[in-house]
Amino acid sequence: MTAIDKQQWAVLSPLLDELLDLAEPARSRRLAELRTQDAALADRLAAMLAQDASLDLQGFLDMPAARAVIDTLASPDEPPDLAGQHIGPYVLQRELGRGGMGTVWLAHRADGRFEGDVAIKFLQSGLFGSSGGAARFAREGQILGRLSHPHIARLLDAGVHEGSQPYLVLEYVEGLPIDRHCQQQGLDVAARIRLFLDVLAAVAHAHSRLILHRDLKPSNILVSADGQVKLLDFGIAKLLDDAAQAQDGAAATEITQRAGSAYTPQFAAPEQVQQTDVTTATDVYALGVLLYLLLGGRHPTAEGTQSQLDHLKAVVELQPRRLSSVAAESGDLALARQARLLKGDLDTILAKALKKKPAERYANAQALADDLGRWLAHEPIAARPDSRVYVLGRFVRRHRLAVGFGALAVLALAGLTGVSVWQAQRAKVAEQQAQARRGQAEALLSYLLGEMANELRPVGRLSLLESIGQQALQVLGDPDPRQAVSIDDLLKRVKALLILAEVQLQKERFGLASEALTSAERWLQQAQRQSPADEAVLRQGTQLAFWMGELALQRGRSADAAQHWSRYREIAQQWVDRMPGAEEPVLELSHARLNLGVLALLSLSLDEARRQFDAALEASRSLHARHPDTEEYQKKLNDDLVWAVETAVAGGRAADALALGDELLALQARRSAAHPRDLLPKVDQALALGWRAYALNALARPGEAVAADREARALLREAVAGDGSNQRWRRLLLDREALGLLSALQAPATPLPEQRARAQALQGLLASVKAPSAVVRYVLALWEARQMAPERAMARLDEALLLPANWNPASQRPRFSELRARAALELERRQLVHQHGLRMPAETCRTARAFWEPVARAGLASPVPELWRQLGDCQ
Repeated sequence: MTAIDKQQWAVLSPLLDELLDLAEPARSRRLAELRTQDAALADRLAAMLAQDASLDLQGFLDMPAARAVIDTLASPDEPPDLAGQHIGPYVLQRELGRGGMGTVWLAHRADGRFEGDVAIKFLQSGLFGSSGGAARFAREGQILGRLSHPHIARLLDAGVHEGSQPYLVLEYVEGLPIDRHCQQQGLDVAARIRLFLDVLAAVAHAHSRLILHRDLKPSNILVSADGQVKLLDFGIAKLLDDAAQAQDGAAATEITQRAGSAYTPQFAAPEQVQQTDVTTATDVYALGVLLYLLLGGRHPTAEGTQSQLDHLKAVVELQPRRLSSVAAESGDLALARQARLLKGDLDTILAKALKKKPAERYANAQALADDLGRWLAHEPIAARPDSRVYVLGRFVRRHRLAVGFGALAVLALAGLTGVSVWQAQRAKVAEQQAQARRGQAEALLSYLLGEMANELRPVGRLSLLESIGQQALQVLGDPDPRQAVSIDDLLKRVKALLILAEVQLQKERFGLASEALTSAERWLQQAQRQSPADEAVLRQGTQLAFWMGELALQRGRSADAAQHWSRYREIAQQWVDRMPGAEEPVLELSHARLNLGVLALLSLSLDEARRQFDAALEASRSLHARHPDTEEYQKKLNDDLVWAVETAVAGGRAADALALGDELLALQARRSAAHPRDLLPKVDQALALGWRAYALNALARPGEAVAADREARALLREAVAGDGSNQRWRRLLLDREALGLLSALQAPATPLPEQRARAQALQGLLASVKAPSAVVRYVLALWEARQMAPERAMARLDEALLLPANWNPASQRPRFSELRARAALELERRQLVHQHGLRMPAETCRTARAFWEPVARAGLASPVPELWRQLGDCQ
């Protein structure tokens, strides 16, 4: 049977009720009448009746649902004892607790990266097999990944243990449930409300991300010894956006339905008990129950109920007593003494939060927080006491029959008018609902394409980035070619396609990346035709030009990359001209110049590279001077300085390189001081010291150069020790050790034992790096050749210097460090020729000259000039 939407159900539901109330043969006659009016409708009703009959035969609902749940919970599976087991870098210590879908263990990180405990949540049903639980567990990880707030326990990591057991690594919070904390500390009313405002801030953050918690209760809100609130357990949270449902389809709907019935009854809202739609107002009700408990000392509706069924009935029907009256009778002396403070506004606030109808409550947690803030500030609150009309309505509800007969005549007279009003109201509500759904989808889309993508990008979550782009395009849909598409929608398509292109590029799927960029270009051109000078159009224009250049560069098409990045610079300059004084366009223009400078450096155009880097540095220095603590501007200045230093070194401008290096080191020192536990500034500092060592050697200051090199290696060792899994840092350390060995091999005064110790240290590090660089391979080849007889040494050098089969004189040359190491091997080979009378084949000579000619012509620094001089007599 196909799915039924709300509009179809509105037609089917009353007819199905009518048919179910009829016995045969009256039911068949009525169905036949309906078939003459609408055959498809009758077929759908007949199918539903047949399904109902089938369920009756299966004994569906013979056992009460509550009884089935109780029987299940009475005999839970016993989890295995996991104490002492390793889960990735974590060691499990003891079980902290167990919930309906998972067990939580205390664990300690065992790899020395950082000290401290974490909480690891295992899917309990995952240990014993439950696809629905696994899906909901995965959904919890996705939800936590969307939240970042000081009062929400952070998601630190996630994975699958031994290929089958999913787990989440969460921030471990050591504290008491919020109600016990308030009691033990003897907090007064104002202090409790201030503490509760932290809870509201966390829930409001989730609501702003279109996430409902749906299980707010004291045990999920812990307070640490220093008074910090932490919100836990998003195991049955709900994503509010239609887009997520559209992407996940029936599976997501099933997860939501299962989670919807997994609430804690004591803190459930009426709509949860009645299994109707949940909204942000559902969390508001649970927050109202919690605040009532904190300020009144008892539950608003559970008092006096004997069974679970009585309690659920009370949630739906029983009106809570006034908070101030309950507090006056509380056994908590701190509350009883201040009960009079609750009269009036706080009574009104709690009454509004605990309304039975969601529409009558505060719309979300922020609205409730705003009113509590007004109470603390002695300002008028937004909520109002119940009006006489509302009280009368409650009376009517309690005395339906008596009032119903009296109102019958009035209702008959008002019928015709009521129908027309109802139809108008229905149309208005439908329009409002459509607008609300569109707003939710737009908010989700903006979050996915902006903040969430930016958070995932640095941690390399490529698959999630790819799904974000696909989901965004799915939400936007295919536009009707007969209708105009807004600039906003056009640019969102561009942004989604750029995310997809970025993912495909990083996976080296160049064809798919090209397709995404071509589609993005088509949408952007349409936006440019509508509004070429629009700021958002210019912004996306710069991004498209950047990624098109990046694709060309990765394909080895430097000329195409230069063309795209020149366009990147032109659009960024238009943006700067369009918004003088704005910082974002200036930053983008500086990025464009940096990219052009890198391309020029790789093309051995040192003067052009210097010009572009100088322009980029001018902007980044200015931005950093205005905002010295802004991390984005610190990183941009760091990148510009690194490339400028390399260009100065490669061009033989050692004094300039030293000055730029000192500026870079000063920047890194400030970053390290601000973040003493952050290892990245140490790595950047090590890179700067490496270039400083080369510049000092070029300036004939070998003692200082040795000290700089030693400090660089020490910093990289510290970083690798702090994060042993970081392959990039391991490769940087390996390169630094190799360049240190190269300097020792080129310095005649370096004792052989020292050279041997450095070589052994370098070889010892090789096993820990998956793909050593050409620098390492060249330096080790030089060391090995020096331990061999001349003929074998010549063969070893020839082997190391062999170029790839697809190399040609137009191929791009590597960066300066690799050129320097390769030049050392070439010089060693030339020395073997001169000292031992060995011969180089003519083809080898021609290849060497073809490789080094553009390098020498570009004016690269020592040892290139000397090598080119010696290659002059190579025949």
